[in-house]
Amino acid sequence: MNTARLLLRRLPLLLLAFVIENAAVAAGGVVPVAKPAELPVPEVQLSQAAVQSAFQILRQEYIRRDELTFDELNRAALQGLLDRLKSGANLIPLEISGTKKVDEKVVAEKLTPSIGLLRPHALTLGSASVIEKHLAEFEIQGIRHLVLDLRYPGEPGDFDVAAAVVDLFVPEGQVLFKLKQIGQTSADLRLSTRPAAWSGSIVILADADTTNVGETIAAVLHHRKQALVVGALTQGATVRYETLPIDSQWALRFARAEMLLDDDTSLFTRGITPDLRVDLSAAAKHQMFAQTTSSVIDATVKEKARPRYNEAALVSGKNPELESYIRRSKGEDIENDQLPVRDTVLQRALDMIRGRDHFQEAKLDWKNNLAPGKRSSGSADTVIPKAVPVSGR
Repeated sequence: MNTARLLLRRLPLLLLAFVIENAAVAAGGVVPVAKPAELPVPEVQLSQAAVQSAFQILRQEYIRRDELTFDELNRAALQGLLDRLKSGANLIPLEISGTKKVDEKVVAEKLTPSIGLLRPHALTLGSASVIEKHLAEFEIQGIRHLVLDLRYPGEPGDFDVAAAVVDLFVPEGQVLFKLKQIGQTSADLRLSTRPAAWSGSIVILADADTTNVGETIAAVLHHRKQALVVGALTQGATVRYETLPIDSQWALRFARAEMLLDDDTSLFTRGITPDLRVDLSAAAKHQMFAQTTSSVIDATVKEKARPRYNEAALVSGKNPELESYIRRSKGEDIENDQLPVRDTVLQRALDMIRGRDHFQEAKLDWKNNLAPGKRSSGSADTVIPKAVPVSGR
């Protein structure tokens, strides 16, 4: 009976029991055992007989066995299967095709004299030409570093879009990626068809909201050592989806083709591990993207100092610290009490680029300029050579 009690505490096991029965999973498949949420969930090997035994015990001995109807088991089994497939399949509300408007805006801004930002709100067939136009403008302005922000949330797209965008950065005639269809033993190759439109450095911002198209772009450029990735682990949705209705309200979106890198590496369900991990909550990011402002760097990057009692305030005859204290004592809101949302991911990316530029361009002059008559060593009068910073710009 101790075994039965142990199995009863592991109720979610029945979800996969039904999945194994209906999905024809081979005996000895990996079945996760439910644990408290704060503990890691181990995976144990259960035989088909063990799974069936647990299923029967729960159906017969569970304290509320009447609730374990076949309809409930079917729903639980589907939910368990979708959880196991991760980004491979999910249920979405059924919407009338063509009514959802796509925001095709591409934010382009010169952040510093040498760094430009591109942030597409959606990656569509027209995005490549818009991005190419902004890249040409950046070249004219002398911008040498590109920050490509692919964190904007959106619906999954097509790999033709990914190929068109990556084509802007890869020399002609090289393999961009491969596309493996279901039921095919060989993969279709996607090749670059034109000279690269950008020769500068690239830093890509990505996270769990990055779409399958954006993730493919980041994966290819990162794999080719043409870009560094800053942000958080992506969801691993480097697949092409198909959506089919299953009733009058819901549709099933599932993976039908998988993107492979030129060496057949798959990132499906694994995602891209960033070179520099910087976490930013989804709520803060969505609030930041919702802001309508003419300058990204002013609104989300630059820090605004709190007014202090300094020499300028002394000259003007004001004391901002005292004024803030009086307003707070009256229960009034103070401008700096609510700190604005800051894009820490973009901030760290800019820090990394400017730091690299500083160390690459700065030089040290180690010339041994000893004063006349001074001995070079062995005496307290020795003049120690010092490094003199010399800018390489």
